[in-house]
Amino acid sequence: MPGGGNSLLRGLAGAFLLYCALAAAPGASLAQSPARDAPALISADEIKYDESLAVVTASGNVELSQNGRVLLADTVSYNQRSEVVTASGNVTLMEPSGETLFADFVELTDDLREGYIRDIRILMSDRSRLAAASALRSGGRKTVFRKGVFSPCNLCREDPTRAPLWQLKAMEVEHDQEEKVIRYRDAWMEIFGLPVMYVPYFEHPDPTVERKSGFLAPSIGSTEILGTTYQQPYYWVLGSNRDVTIAPIVTSKQGSVLTGRYRHLLPRALVDVRGSATFTDRVNDDGTVDSDAFRGHIDSTLRFDINDTWRAGADIQRATDDTYLRIYNFSNERTLTSRAYAEGFNGRNYLSVNSYAFQGLRATDLQDETPIVLPFAEYNFTSEPGAGGGRYNFDGDLLALSRVDGRDSRRISTVTAWELPYTNVLGDIYTLTGRVQADAYWTNGVDLSSNDVNSSGPTSSDITGRVFPQLAASWRYPWVRSAGGVHQVIEPKVQVVMAPNGSNPTEIPNEDSLDFEFDDTNLFSLNRFPGRDRIDPGSRVDYGLEWTANGEGGGFVSAFLGQSYRLREQSIFPEGSGISDRLSDIVGRVHIAPTSQLDFTFRTRLDKDDLKSRRSEVEVQAGPPILNLNLDYVFIDSDIGASEFDDREEINWTLRSQISRYWSLFGGQRIDMAANETRQARLGATYHDECFLIEMTAERNFFSDREIEPENAFFVRFVFKHLGGVANIGQ
Repeated sequence: MPGGGNSLLRGLAGAFLLYCALAAAPGASLAQSPARDAPALISADEIKYDESLAVVTASGNVELSQNGRVLLADTVSYNQRSEVVTASGNVTLMEPSGETLFADFVELTDDLREGYIRDIRILMSDRSRLAAASALRSGGRKTVFRKGVFSPCNLCREDPTRAPLWQLKAMEVEHDQEEKVIRYRDAWMEIFGLPVMYVPYFEHPDPTVERKSGFLAPSIGSTEILGTTYQQPYYWVLGSNRDVTIAPIVTSKQGSVLTGRYRHLLPRALVDVRGSATFTDRVNDDGTVDSDAFRGHIDSTLRFDINDTWRAGADIQRATDDTYLRIYNFSNERTLTSRAYAEGFNGRNYLSVNSYAFQGLRATDLQDETPIVLPFAEYNFTSEPGAGGGRYNFDGDLLALSRVDGRDSRRISTVTAWELPYTNVLGDIYTLTGRVQADAYWTNGVDLSSNDVNSSGPTSSDITGRVFPQLAASWRYPWVRSAGGVHQVIEPKVQVVMAPNGSNPTEIPNEDSLDFEFDDTNLFSLNRFPGRDRIDPGSRVDYGLEWTANGEGGGFVSAFLGQSYRLREQSIFPEGSGISDRLSDIVGRVHIAPTSQLDFTFRTRLDKDDLKSRRSEVEVQAGPPILNLNLDYVFIDSDIGASEFDDREEINWTLRSQISRYWSLFGGQRIDMAANETRQARLGATYHDECFLIEMTAERNFFSDREIEPENAFFVRFVFKHLGGVANIGQ
């Protein structure tokens, strides 16, 4: 009959309404129903229509699908008079976003706003689970579960009935899909099935929420200086691109510390401000104590993309006193650097303008003698290759360095260079380089007999400068051999440098070339000083031999030895520097990385006369995740004796072990081998699975610095997924 046929079609449409209704059931993206006019596929073993009751029923392997959603059930029916849709028997809804809903019985009105679901289970997109004896949907946006259980933990494969690591049980669980919040009333937290904490009311964001205001995971610790510590962060979302984290620290011995962080991301800017503040006792260097003194710090980053050429920014690091950051475990830095800058990139041109302010945190640092750099401007240009492949380079800088108490230095410097490469028909490679450095200085308070920044002796103010030319010719000849899946290259290198002697007048103070070290990385540099206040004068010959081998499987081995010979000695290099004599020490490097599980680097400087090691460095990363070693070793011979060098022999190692899928351990030690003393020892353990994280760290620090004494420290942090944790935990 025509009328019966129309009723059947309406009944099938009603069956599809159930599918839409289930699409609005709890679970993140399930809140959005598909469009009713989108193509849909409805199949069943049997479809019946009872015209007297106005009920259409689809039974036997019922499947409704549309837009990637699939609804399965044993029976689906729609009552046109009461406008009620029901499904029963193995009801399953699979969402394209990954959520899956299971139920025994579902009854909903066809406007999707009211309904009842019995024995409901939801597997959310992040594998979290929500189950309840029944659920009642009301208002079109809320679903209330009776006797609900929520857990993001995976079930035991061997025994799925075993309780997960942790879960929340409540007499009532409410999922507000509009606010994206899950609320619990009369709830218990269970760990391994045992109730450990009761709360009358609790809420957390549902798994679809990436950022939401609320408490984050706390940290608990203990140190001898602070006593027992507890830090409770609160995360406050100010907008889609702004947030604040407030994380006060309560200590049993030093009162409370307020810490915080503000982040703001704009289309062309980034603001990231961190800091802390407290009022507590402060021990001064002379042993006196300031009661209830203000102490704090700031650590901020600002970035601005002005346009496609220019960008600017600032980094601000300051602390109220030298020991504050280490006492409260914020940082172990010994120098804080604040910088403001602007820089531009245009083709082969680069320009930057910087300013620097430093804060020294060592006991020997005098703040009034710490330099202030304003401005430090640099310009760099590299030309396109010209005739014969020659290329020009130009580097210029403008520097103004001042102190509250001590010498001042202003500098204009340029370096102009021309480089011409040439490859012979035999395969050897020649490079000819011409270089001229021109510097002009205006200085105040310079001690001509020493490099003291605040000399008690006579000082002078001068306007001086220099022009320093260099001409260099280099040759290298790579010999290549491939056999047995190994590609080897042996390459001798020779460089001849011609330049005038001297060129380092005492009127020019040394501000940027103090940290000098002769090694394999700067053997062939025309100026082996790191800055421009000192230049590498005289004529010399540099030579070395490098061997590399690459395997087809990715393994790599290299070795290098080199030396330098001067036509005459140069007093600019201190005794023990390795290049103070005409014949330099021998520098070398060995790098071995046969597999991804071993990376070994050894650098050394050997005495030219007896081959005794003057300086050695070792870096090792070895082992699979089950047992992984990171080791750093440095040795500096006490015979070096130059003021720029510290006598030191130190080893710092960390051993990590991923002992199981979820458990990892680590231990480490920093040892002053010259003094035969341990400076720091540390142990830790981490458990990290899909729903829970616990980090435990124990340290013993043996050093002393004013009010900082040797101490033991212990810290622990717990993170329950969705309960103040991070979004990507377990991934």
